[in-house]
Amino acid sequence: MSTSGFWTGSPTVDPARQFRFRISMNDASDNTVLAWWAKTCDRPKINIPVLGKDEYYLGSSTPDVKPGEIIDFQPITMTFIDPIEPSISASIVKQLSEASGECYPRINGAKLKEAFGEVFIAQIDAKGAMIETFALKGAFPTSIDFGSLDYGSDDFVTITMTWEYRSFDYFRQGGNFLLSKTPKSNDDAILLDGGFLTKI
Repeated sequence: MSTSGFWTGSPTVDPARQFRFRISMNDASDNTVLAWWAKTCDRPKINIPVLGKDEYYLGSSTPDVKPGEIIDFQPITMTFIDPIEPSISASIVKQLSEASGECYPRINGAKLKEAFGEVFIAQIDAKGAMIETFALKGAFPTSIDFGSLDYGSDDFVTITMTWEYRSFDYFRQGGNFLLSKTPKSNDDAILLDGGFLTKI
């Protein structure tokens, strides 16, 4: 039996730790800033839909299942501590105001995406160097909870936000990356979707 495994040998790297992360996002002035007040954060979750689960074909006792052509990105939840300065509540309200114009509480969806921009979730090592980064594309909040107040508690006030996004780009130390792109032609789409589309 080998004794050179991570737990039995002399490790040269640490495992990823949950508390070593950084969140960056746009602020109310459209500057990308480090959100040092981030307390917790989900990493992306994806579902790959399955087609044909309930379909049975002549001469087959099992369905002919196929992976769907587009990944389903699940919402991400983040919790932030609300510092006195800068006020995260005030920043969020300003961004909502920019997305509403003079018609709050109506929201312009395009302006909402523009106001919040990209969100970056970076895993870091013990020295603070980036290991990997998920860049959420077209991110916008679908739920904002400004937290609770309690005379009987000295806990921090926290803000919880749930984010939707159209995709993510992925970057890893060493040059590995994955970029989200739109097919440039119908032929490209046919190649990508496993043949579920037919040429027009």
